[in-house]
Amino acid sequence: MALFRITDPDDNLVTFTQYTPSEGLYEKDIENLLWNNLDDLLDTSVFRIARQPRLPDSGIPDILALDEAGRPIVVEVKRDLDRQQLAQVLEYAGWARSTNVQEVATLYSQGADQFWGDWQEFTETDQPVPIATTPQVVLVAENFHERTRSALTYLRENGLPLVVLSVRIYEDSDNTRYLDVDREGRLDAAGQTVMNTRPLQPATTGPRRSFSVSVLDLLKAGMLRSGETLSWTRPRSGETHRITVEEDGRLKLPTGKIVSSLSTAATEVVGHGSFPGWECWHSESGERLYEMRSRLQAERETATATP
Repeated sequence: MALFRITDPDDNLVTFTQYTPSEGLYEKDIENLLWNNLDDLLDTSVFRIARQPRLPDSGIPDILALDEAGRPIVVEVKRDLDRQQLAQVLEYAGWARSTNVQEVATLYSQGADQFWGDWQEFTETDQPVPIATTPQVVLVAENFHERTRSALTYLRENGLPLVVLSVRIYEDSDNTRYLDVDREGRLDAAGQTVMNTRPLQPATTGPRRSFSVSVLDLLKAGMLRSGETLSWTRPRSGETHRITVEEDGRLKLPTGKIVSSLSTAATEVVGHGSFPGWECWHSESGERLYEMRSRLQAERETATATP
């Protein structure tokens, strides 16, 4: 795949070059991006447990998280994914299938004591949601070995909850970096994995997977405006937090810091935990951004279905 920037008014094409970090830095760069934007890339609300947690059997997945149903999400990032690394990830999934909420609490990056309150606030429940026995596996790589792709297709066809992200980083002449992501598989709102049974294709030839509506999409649709204040009142504490929508769809915190994710914004203003950002924040009209997003998505689907 080749990416180009179109220059106005001459309609010239400027090539983006594929960014090739030194050994080990691809994993670090992508892991950083995933940790801060996991909700957006997986298109579901995610409670982040830890990066590089040491499991009881000494395994160390790159990222461990939970969805709202208590399903463990095991994320592994490799520049090149081969069969040996796939086997390692399946071992992590085996652990996740038999773990429990007490064990997961000990792995929480902000400590076991903090876990219980954060987890209950995320799920909006009076009692901690137990860990489900259907873990979700997320594999992230720049390249997948051909025989590994065949194995992934077999696993997905036989019901393994599996999301594959083919990720490449590009860089333009101004040294601005761009993330190119192809996603195979996703989670629906009920916490079930939506499978595609066709064989996994290389990222350079496979069909694109559309991601959900973004804050920028809401701006372009006129549902939000640049400079609008979003608010969130936490049910448990009664605290109200506010952030501002920037013209590019990013979000400005009261500290002046700019973030790109609604969930990240919620975590930043509270200082700990994970929160379903789309469900937290309200526009100045009082409408939840989740409802706005659903409305715009429905409009798009209707427009697509209309001959």
